[in-house]
Amino acid sequence: MLKIEKTKVVKPFLKWAGGKSQLLEQLNGFYPKQLQSGEIDTYIEPFVGGGAVFFDIMQRFDIKKAVIIDINKELINCYLL
Repeated sequence: MLKIEKTKVVKPFLKWAGGKSQLLEQLNGFYPKQLQSGEIDTYIEPFVGGGAVFFDIMQRFDIKKAVIIDINKELINCYLL
């Protein structure tokens, strides 16, 4: 099994209307406690946009699988490339 070390801080590479980058500190208090305990190992983001919450959660918690979704196909292509 490949172990990935999370040593770099990754931030959204796009500015997005409604982005959450500036709200992450406040949002952290609303993350489920099961994230910290490792009970949640799959993250699903239905409206990824710029991905601020996605990048934050992936760096702070032991997530084994992530699914990101958005209605904007061109945006999802940015994440795929």
